[in-house]
Amino acid sequence: VAKPHIGTFRLVSMVEHMRHEIESLGGEIRFQSRVTGLHVEAGHVRGVRLASGEEIAANQVVLALGHSARDTFEMLHAVGVFMEAKPFAVGFRIEHPQSLIDKARLGPNAGNPLLGAADYKLVHHASNGRAVYSFCMCPGGQVVAATSEPRCVVTNGMSQYSRAERNANAGMVVGVDPQDYPRDPAAFEAALGTSHGVDTLPAGQVHPLAGIVLQRQLESNAYRLGGGNYNAPAQRVGDFLARRASTTLGDVQPSYKPGVTLVSMEDALPAFATEAMREALPAFGRKIRGYDMHDAVLTGVETRTSSPLRIGRGDDFQSLNTAGLYPAGEGAGYAGGILSAAVDGIKVGEAVAC
Repeated sequence: VAKPHIGTFRLVSMVEHMRHEIESLGGEIRFQSRVTGLHVEAGHVRGVRLASGEEIAANQVVLALGHSARDTFEMLHAVGVFMEAKPFAVGFRIEHPQSLIDKARLGPNAGNPLLGAADYKLVHHASNGRAVYSFCMCPGGQVVAATSEPRCVVTNGMSQYSRAERNANAGMVVGVDPQDYPRDPAAFEAALGTSHGVDTLPAGQVHPLAGIVLQRQLESNAYRLGGGNYNAPAQRVGDFLARRASTTLGDVQPSYKPGVTLVSMEDALPAFATEAMREALPAFGRKIRGYDMHDAVLTGVETRTSSPLRIGRGDDFQSLNTAGLYPAGEGAGYAGGILSAAVDGIKVGEAVAC
Protein backbone atom coordinates (compact mmCIF):
# COMPACT_ATOMS: atom_id res chain seq x y z
CA VAL A 1 0.00 0.00 0.00
CA ALA A 2 2.89 2.35 0.75
CA LYS A 3 4.29 1.83 -2.74
CA PRO A 4 1.35 1.38 -5.09
CA HIS A 5 2.39 -0.12 -8.42
CA ILE A 6 -0.21 -0.53 -11.14
CA GLY A 7 2.12 -2.12 -13.69
CA THR A 8 3.27 -0.92 -17.09
CA PHE A 9 0.35 -2.21 -19.16
CA ARG A 10 -2.25 -0.73 -16.80
CA LEU A 11 -0.44 2.59 -16.99
CA VAL A 12 -1.00 2.60 -20.77
CA SER A 13 -4.76 2.39 -20.34
CA MET A 14 -4.68 5.10 -17.68
CA VAL A 15 -2.90 7.46 -20.09
CA GLU A 16 -5.55 6.70 -22.71
CA HIS A 17 -8.29 7.64 -20.26
CA MET A 18 -6.43 10.84 -19.38
CA ARG A 19 -6.22 11.73 -23.07
CA HIS A 20 -9.97 11.22 -23.54
CA GLU A 21 -10.66 13.40 -20.49
CA ILE A 22 -8.48 16.19 -21.90
CA GLU A 23 -10.29 16.00 -25.24
CA SER A 24 -13.70 16.06 -23.52
CA LEU A 25 -12.68 19.31 -21.84
CA GLY A 26 -11.74 20.94 -25.14
CA GLY A 27 -8.06 20.04 -25.31
CA GLU A 28 -6.40 18.87 -28.52
CA ILE A 29 -3.82 16.08 -28.72
CA ARG A 30 -1.30 16.35 -31.55
CA PHE A 31 0.37 13.08 -32.51
CA GLN A 32 3.37 13.05 -34.88
CA SER A 33 3.93 16.72 -34.08
CA ARG A 34 7.53 17.32 -33.14
CA VAL A 35 8.39 20.78 -31.83
CA THR A 36 11.52 22.07 -33.59
CA GLY A 37 11.52 25.75 -32.66
CA LEU A 38 10.47 28.28 -30.05
CA HIS A 39 9.26 31.73 -31.12
CA VAL A 40 10.61 34.34 -28.69
CA GLU A 41 10.20 38.12 -28.99
CA ALA A 42 11.76 40.60 -26.55
CA GLY A 43 12.27 37.92 -23.96
CA HIS A 44 8.69 36.57 -24.12
CA VAL A 45 7.54 33.33 -25.72
CA ARG A 46 5.11 33.80 -28.61
CA GLY A 47 4.60 30.23 -29.76
CA VAL A 48 6.21 27.05 -31.08
CA ARG A 49 7.15 25.77 -34.52
CA LEU A 50 6.52 22.16 -35.57
CA ALA A 51 8.59 19.97 -37.87
CA SER A 52 5.77 20.23 -40.42
CA GLY A 53 6.39 23.99 -40.64
CA GLU A 54 3.19 24.88 -38.77
CA GLU A 55 3.46 27.53 -36.09
CA ILE A 56 1.20 27.53 -33.06
CA ALA A 57 0.86 30.95 -31.46
CA ALA A 58 0.82 31.04 -27.66
CA ASN A 59 1.79 33.44 -24.90
CA GLN A 60 2.15 30.56 -22.45
CA VAL A 61 4.03 27.36 -23.29
CA VAL A 62 4.48 24.48 -20.85
CA LEU A 63 7.63 22.46 -21.54
CA ALA A 64 6.76 19.08 -20.00
CA LEU A 65 9.80 17.29 -21.40
CA GLY A 66 11.12 13.82 -20.85
CA HIS A 67 14.69 13.50 -19.65
CA SER A 68 15.79 12.23 -23.08
CA ALA A 69 14.45 15.12 -25.19
CA ARG A 70 17.95 15.89 -26.40
CA ASP A 71 16.99 17.53 -29.68
CA THR A 72 14.71 19.91 -27.77
CA PHE A 73 17.41 20.66 -25.21
CA GLU A 74 19.76 21.63 -28.02
CA MET A 75 17.10 23.80 -29.65
CA LEU A 76 16.36 25.60 -26.37
CA HIS A 77 20.04 26.23 -25.81
CA ALA A 78 20.38 27.60 -29.34
CA VAL A 79 17.58 30.16 -28.80
CA GLY A 80 19.10 31.25 -25.48
CA VAL A 81 16.74 29.75 -22.88
CA PHE A 82 18.64 29.63 -19.59
CA MET A 83 19.67 26.15 -18.49
CA GLU A 84 22.47 24.60 -16.49
CA ALA A 85 24.07 21.20 -16.04
CA LYS A 86 22.94 19.26 -12.96
CA PRO A 87 23.95 15.99 -11.27
CA PHE A 88 22.42 12.64 -12.18
CA ALA A 89 23.60 9.03 -11.83
CA VAL A 90 24.97 6.24 -14.01
CA GLY A 91 25.36 2.53 -13.46
CA PHE A 92 24.06 -0.92 -14.31
CA ARG A 93 20.94 -3.01 -13.81
CA ILE A 94 21.46 -5.83 -11.31
CA GLU A 95 19.33 -9.00 -11.39
CA HIS A 96 18.78 -11.58 -8.65
CA PRO A 97 16.30 -14.41 -8.24
CA GLN A 98 13.15 -12.84 -6.81
CA SER A 99 13.01 -15.74 -4.36
CA LEU A 100 16.35 -14.63 -2.87
CA ILE A 101 15.07 -11.09 -2.29
CA ASP A 102 11.81 -12.44 -0.83
CA LYS A 103 13.63 -14.68 1.63
CA ALA A 104 16.08 -11.97 2.70
CA ARG A 105 13.39 -9.34 3.17
CA LEU A 106 10.40 -11.36 4.37
CA GLY A 107 12.04 -14.32 6.12
CA PRO A 108 9.56 -17.12 6.92
CA ASN A 109 6.76 -15.10 5.28
CA ALA A 110 8.44 -15.21 1.86
CA GLY A 111 6.00 -16.37 -0.78
CA ASN A 112 2.91 -15.29 1.14
CA PRO A 113 0.47 -14.09 -1.54
CA LEU A 114 -0.76 -11.31 0.75
CA LEU A 115 2.74 -9.80 0.72
CA GLY A 116 3.67 -10.46 -2.89
CA ALA A 117 7.15 -9.87 -4.29
CA ALA A 118 9.53 -8.04 -1.93
CA ASP A 119 11.42 -4.91 -2.91
CA TYR A 120 14.37 -3.06 -1.42
CA LYS A 121 16.13 0.28 -1.22
CA LEU A 122 19.87 0.48 -0.61
CA VAL A 123 22.55 3.15 -0.37
CA HIS A 124 26.29 3.07 0.33
CA HIS A 125 28.66 6.01 0.72
CA ALA A 126 31.93 4.81 -0.80
CA SER A 127 35.38 5.76 0.45
CA ASN A 128 36.06 7.73 -2.75
CA GLY A 129 33.23 10.11 -1.86
CA ARG A 130 30.67 8.68 -4.28
CA ALA A 131 27.18 7.55 -3.33
CA VAL A 132 26.04 4.18 -4.69
CA TYR A 133 22.34 3.42 -4.46
CA SER A 134 19.54 1.27 -5.81
CA PHE A 135 17.22 2.99 -8.25
CA CYS A 136 13.85 2.09 -9.79
CA MET A 137 13.65 -1.32 -8.11
CA CYS A 138 11.39 -3.68 -10.08
CA PRO A 139 10.21 -6.76 -8.12
CA GLY A 140 9.38 -9.77 -10.28
CA GLY A 141 10.15 -7.71 -13.37
CA GLN A 142 12.53 -7.53 -16.27
CA VAL A 143 15.36 -5.41 -17.64
CA VAL A 144 14.26 -3.61 -20.78
CA ALA A 145 15.93 -1.85 -23.69
CA ALA A 146 15.45 1.91 -23.43
CA THR A 147 17.69 3.49 -26.05
CA SER A 148 16.22 6.40 -27.98
CA GLU A 149 19.04 6.76 -30.50
CA PRO A 150 20.82 4.53 -33.05
CA ARG A 151 24.03 2.72 -32.10
CA CYS A 152 23.45 3.22 -28.39
CA VAL A 153 22.48 0.78 -25.63
CA VAL A 154 20.53 1.94 -22.57
CA THR A 155 18.87 -0.25 -19.93
CA ASN A 156 15.84 0.33 -17.73
CA GLY A 157 13.52 -1.86 -15.67
CA MET A 158 9.81 -2.58 -15.43
CA SER A 159 7.33 -4.77 -13.58
CA GLN A 160 3.87 -5.89 -14.54
CA TYR A 161 1.09 -5.57 -11.98
CA SER A 162 1.49 -9.25 -11.03
CA ARG A 163 5.23 -8.88 -10.29
CA ALA A 164 5.46 -12.55 -11.19
CA GLU A 165 8.65 -12.78 -13.29
CA ARG A 166 11.52 -14.92 -11.94
CA ASN A 167 14.04 -12.09 -11.41
CA ALA A 168 14.17 -8.98 -9.31
CA ASN A 169 16.06 -6.08 -10.87
CA ALA A 170 17.09 -2.58 -9.91
CA GLY A 171 19.40 0.09 -11.13
CA MET A 172 22.65 0.10 -9.17
CA VAL A 173 23.91 3.59 -9.84
CA VAL A 174 26.60 6.05 -8.83
CA GLY A 175 26.15 9.79 -8.60
CA VAL A 176 27.94 11.96 -11.17
CA ASP A 177 28.45 15.69 -10.83
CA PRO A 178 28.81 18.43 -13.48
CA GLN A 179 32.51 18.60 -12.64
CA ASP A 180 32.76 15.03 -14.05
CA TYR A 181 31.30 16.01 -17.43
CA PRO A 182 33.36 16.37 -20.64
CA ARG A 183 34.76 19.80 -21.52
CA ASP A 184 36.76 18.94 -24.64
CA PRO A 185 35.38 20.53 -27.86
CA ALA A 186 36.21 17.30 -29.72
CA ALA A 187 33.94 15.34 -27.35
CA PHE A 188 31.11 17.79 -28.03
CA GLU A 189 31.69 17.51 -31.78
CA ALA A 190 31.56 13.71 -31.59
CA ALA A 191 28.45 13.57 -29.40
CA LEU A 192 26.44 16.57 -30.62
CA GLY A 193 27.85 17.38 -34.05
CA THR A 194 29.04 20.82 -32.91
CA SER A 195 31.07 22.23 -30.05
CA HIS A 196 28.14 24.46 -28.97
CA GLY A 197 30.69 27.06 -27.88
CA VAL A 198 32.17 24.92 -25.09
CA ASP A 199 35.64 26.29 -25.92
CA THR A 200 34.52 29.85 -25.15
CA LEU A 201 33.18 29.17 -21.65
CA PRO A 202 34.90 30.83 -18.69
CA ALA A 203 37.28 28.58 -16.77
CA GLY A 204 35.43 26.34 -14.34
CA GLN A 205 32.02 26.79 -15.94
CA VAL A 206 30.26 23.61 -17.12
CA HIS A 207 28.36 23.66 -20.42
CA PRO A 208 24.61 23.02 -19.99
CA LEU A 209 24.69 20.14 -22.51
CA ALA A 210 27.82 18.46 -21.09
CA GLY A 211 25.80 15.79 -19.26
CA ILE A 212 24.26 14.72 -22.57
CA VAL A 213 27.77 14.36 -24.01
CA LEU A 214 28.70 12.03 -21.14
CA GLN A 215 25.51 10.00 -21.59
CA ARG A 216 26.10 9.53 -25.31
CA GLN A 217 29.72 8.51 -24.70
CA LEU A 218 28.63 5.78 -22.25
CA GLU A 219 25.69 4.61 -24.36
CA SER A 220 27.67 4.31 -27.59
CA ASN A 221 30.43 2.52 -25.69
CA ALA A 222 27.86 0.05 -24.32
CA TYR A 223 26.68 -0.58 -27.89
CA ARG A 224 30.28 -1.40 -28.85
CA LEU A 225 30.87 -3.62 -25.80
CA GLY A 226 27.64 -5.50 -26.51
CA GLY A 227 28.85 -6.42 -30.00
CA GLY A 228 27.28 -3.68 -32.10
CA ASN A 229 23.96 -5.50 -32.49
CA TYR A 230 21.98 -3.91 -29.62
CA ASN A 231 22.84 -6.72 -27.23
CA ALA A 232 23.67 -5.25 -23.84
CA PRO A 233 27.06 -5.90 -22.19
CA ALA A 234 26.69 -8.03 -19.06
CA GLN A 235 28.83 -9.62 -16.35
CA ARG A 236 28.31 -11.85 -13.33
CA VAL A 237 28.77 -10.04 -10.02
CA GLY A 238 31.44 -12.51 -8.88
CA ASP A 239 33.51 -11.84 -11.98
CA PHE A 240 33.00 -8.09 -11.65
CA LEU A 241 34.33 -8.22 -8.09
CA ALA A 242 37.25 -10.38 -9.22
CA ARG A 243 38.02 -8.04 -12.16
CA ARG A 244 37.70 -10.70 -14.84
CA ALA A 245 35.44 -11.01 -17.85
CA SER A 246 32.47 -13.37 -17.63
CA THR A 247 32.35 -16.26 -20.07
CA THR A 248 29.30 -18.18 -18.84
CA LEU A 249 26.07 -17.49 -16.99
CA GLY A 250 25.06 -19.22 -13.76
CA ASP A 251 21.79 -19.53 -11.88
CA VAL A 252 20.53 -16.08 -12.91
CA GLN A 253 19.40 -15.82 -16.52
CA PRO A 254 19.29 -12.17 -17.66
CA SER A 255 15.91 -10.93 -18.86
CA TYR A 256 17.16 -8.22 -21.25
CA LYS A 257 16.02 -8.55 -24.86
CA PRO A 258 17.32 -8.93 -27.55
CA GLY A 259 20.08 -10.49 -25.42
CA VAL A 260 23.35 -9.89 -23.60
CA THR A 261 27.02 -10.27 -24.46
CA LEU A 262 29.23 -11.40 -21.59
CA VAL A 263 32.22 -9.09 -21.16
CA SER A 264 34.21 -7.26 -18.54
CA MET A 265 32.26 -4.16 -17.49
CA GLU A 266 35.45 -2.44 -16.35
CA ASP A 267 35.37 0.08 -19.19
CA ALA A 268 31.59 0.55 -19.31
CA LEU A 269 31.66 3.34 -16.70
CA PRO A 270 34.22 5.81 -15.35
CA ALA A 271 36.73 4.21 -12.98
CA PHE A 272 35.40 6.07 -9.95
CA ALA A 273 31.98 4.50 -10.56
CA THR A 274 33.15 0.89 -10.92
CA GLU A 275 35.40 1.21 -7.86
CA ALA A 276 32.54 2.59 -5.77
CA MET A 277 30.27 -0.24 -6.94
CA ARG A 278 32.86 -2.88 -6.03
CA GLU A 279 32.94 -1.46 -2.54
CA ALA A 280 29.14 -1.22 -2.33
CA LEU A 281 28.26 -4.77 -3.42
CA PRO A 282 29.65 -6.55 -0.32
CA ALA A 283 28.12 -3.82 1.86
CA PHE A 284 24.74 -4.46 0.25
CA GLY A 285 25.32 -8.20 0.78
CA ARG A 286 25.51 -7.56 4.52
CA LYS A 287 22.12 -5.84 4.38
CA ILE A 288 20.42 -8.32 2.04
CA ARG A 289 21.97 -11.78 2.33
CA GLY A 290 23.03 -12.98 -1.10
CA TYR A 291 22.91 -9.60 -2.80
CA ASP A 292 26.55 -10.00 -3.85
CA MET A 293 26.04 -13.61 -4.95
CA HIS A 294 28.46 -14.71 -7.66
CA ASP A 295 25.74 -15.47 -10.24
CA ALA A 296 23.81 -12.21 -9.96
CA VAL A 297 24.00 -10.36 -13.28
CA LEU A 298 24.98 -6.79 -14.06
CA THR A 299 23.63 -5.43 -17.36
CA GLY A 300 24.65 -2.04 -18.74
CA VAL A 301 24.34 0.76 -19.01
CA GLU A 302 21.81 2.75 -16.97
CA THR A 303 22.27 6.42 -17.87
CA ARG A 304 18.77 7.92 -17.86
CA THR A 305 18.19 8.11 -14.11
CA SER A 306 17.19 11.78 -14.32
CA SER A 307 17.72 14.79 -16.53
CA PRO A 308 21.36 15.87 -16.94
CA LEU A 309 20.31 19.52 -16.96
CA ARG A 310 17.85 21.93 -15.39
CA ILE A 311 15.93 24.64 -17.24
CA GLY A 312 16.00 27.43 -14.67
CA ARG A 313 12.70 28.86 -13.46
CA GLY A 314 11.60 31.36 -10.82
CA ASP A 315 9.06 31.26 -8.02
CA ASP A 316 6.36 31.92 -10.63
CA PHE A 317 7.42 28.68 -12.42
CA GLN A 318 8.43 30.62 -15.54
CA SER A 319 11.81 30.45 -17.23
CA LEU A 320 14.36 32.79 -15.70
CA ASN A 321 14.90 34.64 -18.98
CA THR A 322 11.93 33.72 -21.20
CA ALA A 323 8.59 34.96 -19.89
CA GLY A 324 5.60 32.73 -20.58
CA LEU A 325 7.75 29.58 -20.78
CA TYR A 326 6.99 27.06 -18.02
CA PRO A 327 9.58 24.24 -17.68
CA ALA A 328 7.93 21.27 -15.97
CA GLY A 329 8.63 17.76 -14.82
CA GLU A 330 11.54 15.40 -15.16
CA GLY A 331 13.21 16.59 -18.34
CA ALA A 332 13.21 20.17 -17.14
CA GLY A 333 15.04 19.02 -14.02
CA TYR A 334 12.25 19.30 -11.44
CA ALA A 335 11.26 15.68 -10.84
CA GLY A 336 12.74 12.21 -10.48
CA GLY A 337 10.01 9.83 -11.61
CA ILE A 338 6.36 9.47 -12.57
CA LEU A 339 4.84 10.61 -9.28
CA SER A 340 7.07 13.62 -8.65
CA ALA A 341 6.68 14.69 -12.30
CA ALA A 342 2.89 14.53 -11.91
CA VAL A 343 3.04 16.66 -8.76
CA ASP A 344 5.25 19.21 -10.51
CA GLY A 345 2.80 19.27 -13.40
CA ILE A 346 -0.01 20.15 -10.98
CA LYS A 347 2.05 23.03 -9.57
CA VAL A 348 2.84 24.35 -13.06
CA GLY A 349 -0.80 24.00 -14.12
CA GLU A 350 -1.89 26.06 -11.13
CA ALA A 351 0.75 28.70 -11.95
CA VAL A 352 -0.47 28.97 -15.56
CA ALA A 353 -4.09 29.27 -14.41
CA CYS A 354 -3.36 32.11 -11.96
